[in-house]
Amino acid sequence: MTERINEKSLNNIPWQDKPKGYDEPVWRYSNNPIIQRRATKRSNSVFNSAVVPFEGKFAGVFRCDSKSISMDIFAGFS
Repeated sequence: MTERINEKSLNNIPWQDKPKGYDEPVWRYSNNPIIQRRATKRSNSVFNSAVVPFEGKFAGVFRCDSKSISMDIFAGFS
């Protein structure tokens, strides 16, 4: 079964097509982690999980791996 959620292109959000031969509904962004290892004092890495338009700006969900190897989820807004 195929279900279309949104047919409109979001020109202000970068998009990567699904890799050839990949059958899963969600695929990894090739530039993750978006903030490299050891870029901040408290985190090991920051990964972009999702970004959406929100009230004329953007809202995002990010996974932050601490240096103690705890993996936490945060919301961010532009």
